[in-house]
Amino acid sequence: MKIIISNPRGKKSFMPDHALKLLLLIFCLLVKYVNAQEYQAGTFKFTIPKQEGVSVNISHEQSKNGFLLLICRFTATSAFKNEINIKWSSPLRDITGFWTTNGNEARFMHAGLKVQANLASQAPVLAMYNDAGQNRLTVALSDAFHQTTLSAGVDEDNAVLNGNVSIALSGEERNNRSYQVTLMLNDLDERYEDALMQVSTWWAGMPEYRPANIPAAAKQPLYSTWYSYHQNFNEASLLKECVEARKLGYTGIIVDDGWQTVNKSGGYGFTGDWKPKRFESMPEFVKKVHAAGMKCLLWYSVPFMGYHAEAYERFKNKFLYRSNRQSAAILDPRYPEVRKFIVERYVHALRSWKLDGFKLDFIDSFTNQPDEPPVVSSEADYRSVYAGVDALMSEIRNALTAIKPDILIEFRQSYTGPAMRKYGNMFRAGDCAAAALTNRIRVTDIRLLAGGTAVHSDMLTWNYEDGAAVAALQFLNVIFSVPQLSVRLTDIPASHLNMIRFYTGYWLKNKDILVSGKFRAYGPEMNYPVLSSEDGSKLIAGIYSDQSQPLLLDKPLVDVINAKTTDGVLVKLMAARSYRAEIFDCEGKKVRVSKLKAGTGIRKLSIPPSGIACLR
Repeated sequence: MKIIISNPRGKKSFMPDHALKLLLLIFCLLVKYVNAQEYQAGTFKFTIPKQEGVSVNISHEQSKNGFLLLICRFTATSAFKNEINIKWSSPLRDITGFWTTNGNEARFMHAGLKVQANLASQAPVLAMYNDAGQNRLTVALSDAFHQTTLSAGVDEDNAVLNGNVSIALSGEERNNRSYQVTLMLNDLDERYEDALMQVSTWWAGMPEYRPANIPAAAKQPLYSTWYSYHQNFNEASLLKECVEARKLGYTGIIVDDGWQTVNKSGGYGFTGDWKPKRFESMPEFVKKVHAAGMKCLLWYSVPFMGYHAEAYERFKNKFLYRSNRQSAAILDPRYPEVRKFIVERYVHALRSWKLDGFKLDFIDSFTNQPDEPPVVSSEADYRSVYAGVDALMSEIRNALTAIKPDILIEFRQSYTGPAMRKYGNMFRAGDCAAAALTNRIRVTDIRLLAGGTAVHSDMLTWNYEDGAAVAALQFLNVIFSVPQLSVRLTDIPASHLNMIRFYTGYWLKNKDILVSGKFRAYGPEMNYPVLSSEDGSKLIAGIYSDQSQPLLLDKPLVDVINAKTTDGVLVKLMAARSYRAEIFDCEGKKVRVSKLKAGTGIRKLSIPPSGIACLR
């Protein structure tokens, strides 16, 4: 569009400022009308920029749960040339914080808030809430497969919240003539945790994201070799750990990186062939693990083909890229030969070694590539990397569950989105050795969207010279998830062993409430200083910092965990309820019994650091 303003020759031109502004406004409106399609649904205004050769049909519906679903159907006369964008705006009202699956993102209101997600990284959802934790707006996208970006920010001129969704189609999807996506917008006045659970349930109801079955063993505590041994272990040391861990209530061992190489230099140069190098006989080792009453899971870095692997030359023309930092290349799952090779390695291990599960690592390395993926040859059956990853992970799941329906499959954050729930049954917090606070944030972030999928902590480790109460903080910060332990059990002090025994026993006794109860995660913008879970009659609360608000005691049974280094927790007693409180330290020693009288209001309940009060 071109606007030309001319004057008769020889005459002076004069245009008042207001006239110029009016013309500019008309110009902008005309351009907007030509280059965008607008749609109104309730208080939400949507704008979809025009793309040459692409038409869009927009409709909306109200779900039975009360949230809005915006349905956009795009039709192309040729291929999609650009990314798809959907812009939305709504009044900014009573929003204090933002939540995304990326715990490294600031959770207070700020400019430039966004989350980037794809099949194997994060999840396309933004939650906005007030200072009481009430949902004000939660936005989610039905497409958790492609590379997407959800962003939001404040329009300073009129205090309006502006958001944008961008979807980058790739490979064969770009050549399709149609594409449909649904945007979910929930502004119901409910707890933000419930709004996120609605998103999780919405995704789980889609055939393309239907979650895998969750075996009971997926929610049992495990011992991991990673922090305790890294790549430096032998069969005798691991069997000794199995015996000690089983005494404490742990039911399985994850043999992490190192079983496939005797090299101790780190890196992944010896991955890819997946032949045991540290065991004389892997079937015999697994048999001994089972004899100790433990299940056995093995670690695999799914995409890696190490520079020193025998199979490296075979696949040198079927790599997405090479990583010198990791001494490995990333296999290209768009090739059926690559997928077959990977699946056959796992099937052989399951059948021949009688494994109970797999820790499948580095899935995000497929999709977080530094450049555009290479053009595939005619041997490939997919052009999209996302489609190739989906095919690979589906083939792995189908092959393994056909042999062992209750196979355990663990994935690590950040590949814990809705698509990943259909391939595996255990999600673990990203690596954060000895970082109790970080571990708490990460398991909580996962749990808020995981539905029934088992949520595991990062492996627990600490300095053996610390006191038991300090070591206990590692456990207590993840007590609302499934603990994974990674310390040398015969090397730690007796007080540490007592602490593990006490709190593992407590966890096992209260597991159903801790990991499957009604979960509350207060103050995301303050790193979740209070966590709780409850069933009909019992509340378990973890207090992680000195409080500004007391814990309300409103259940017949209440366990209060003082998961900090200072003494005491503020509680508020209701008028109709009294309690007898038994106070334990972190090693399980009863230190006192207190009476809490009904109607006494707010008081400080003395609980030692890393201790627990059981109120009855």
